[in-house]
Amino acid sequence: MKLLILNILLLLFVANSTNAQVRPKFKDADTITAAQAKDYQGKRVTVCDRVNYGRYVNVNKNAPVRLWVGPDYPNHYLTLVFPQNDLKRFSVDPEKKMLNKRFCVVGRITSHEGKPAIIVKEERQLNAEE
Repeated sequence: MKLLILNILLLLFVANSTNAQVRPKFKDADTITAAQAKDYQGKRVTVCDRVNYGRYVNVNKNAPVRLWVGPDYPNHYLTLVFPQNDLKRFSVDPEKKMLNKRFCVVGRITSHEGKPAIIVKEERQLNAEE
C-alpha cells in the first residue's frame, strides 16, 4: 500500500513538473514587458513578451542575430542580441524558436543602436512558450 501511494505521489509530481511553465528569472529581479524596458536601463530584469520580427542583420558570418520585440523595426521596444560566438552553444536557432511566440528572457537592459537591448549569451536565459 505504501508503495502504491509513493508511486501515485511520484506520478503526480512528474506530471505537474512537466506541465508547469518554467520561466527564467533573476532572483529579486522585476518582471516587465518589452515596452517597459526603457525605464530599466542598467537593471537586471525578466522580460516576458512576444517576438514579432527577427533576422540576421547582414550577410557577415560574424553578425549577431537580432530579434525585435514590439512594433516593427525601427519602432520596436526591445532588441534581443545574440552574438554569433555564443550562438554556437545554442541547441536551436533563437529566431526559429522565438519568432511569433511569447517568451521570457533574463538579462541586464543595455542599449543597442539607441534602443533598450538584452545581450543573450546562453540558451538558459530564454523560455519560449508555444
